[in-house]
Amino acid sequence: MPGLSLFNELSPNVIGALIGAGATLIAALINLRIAWRREVLDRLQRSRSTARGRRGLLVAITILVAAAAVGGYAGALYVMQRDRQHTTAMRAELQQQIAQIKEAAARFGESRLAERAAIEAEARVLDERRRGAEGVAATVRIAPCRPRAAGGDAPVELPACAEAEATRVAVCTPIPIDAAVVEVTPQARYEGDDADFNERRVARGGRSGLARFAEQPFERAESASTRQVCLDVWSWDSQRALDARLLVKYLPADRTDAARATPVQAAVAR
Repeated sequence: MPGLSLFNELSPNVIGALIGAGATLIAALINLRIAWRREVLDRLQRSRSTARGRRGLLVAITILVAAAAVGGYAGALYVMQRDRQHTTAMRAELQQQIAQIKEAAARFGESRLAERAAIEAEARVLDERRRGAEGVAATVRIAPCRPRAAGGDAPVELPACAEAEATRVAVCTPIPIDAAVVEVTPQARYEGDDADFNERRVARGGRSGLARFAEQPFERAESASTRQVCLDVWSWDSQRALDARLLVKYLPADRTDAARATPVQAAVAR
């Protein structure tokens, strides 16, 4: 029932004040009735003094005033308790909203960090794709060949080397360890040649002057994150040094397909 629920919400101080106010009010009403009866009897008998009736009436009024004061005090306690409960409820709701705001801010911060990490990862992938599409290269300079017949007092014009006397040199280009090779292009430029390397391309297994490249590339490990794609080259030119360059194009791991298992074979098949 609504009345009982309201009574259950009252504190012991308010309940005691209400009981005291009710008892005082009932006692005041009883005294007022008694004083009123005495006043009537005094007026009928006219033999008693009117001061006594007035004194009884004054006592009754005093009791009523005291009852009103107690009732007012009880009402003030009730209002104060209700305001305190309302304040407590508002404080709890405010704390809950603050906790929700903090939680939302934390989630927003985490989402921003995750979004930033995703953007950075995507930027790294795009940069790696660009590097792979443009190709990475490594260059090795091979000194002029020294014929085996030439001694320490050899003339300035050295005799030409035979192809069998050329020393095998491997040109190796590092790429990501999980990338797939899509193109291996050898390039050769002799000392004193200022042309761009892209204008000095050589087919795998082909020749460039007194130099020859192998047809099949091979791989070897370099570190935990990179591996090398290599191609052998021989130079038997006894007059000029040779700059041998190996250009390798590749695809990053997340964009590759079955060719990732055998990257060199995929490059050779092109």
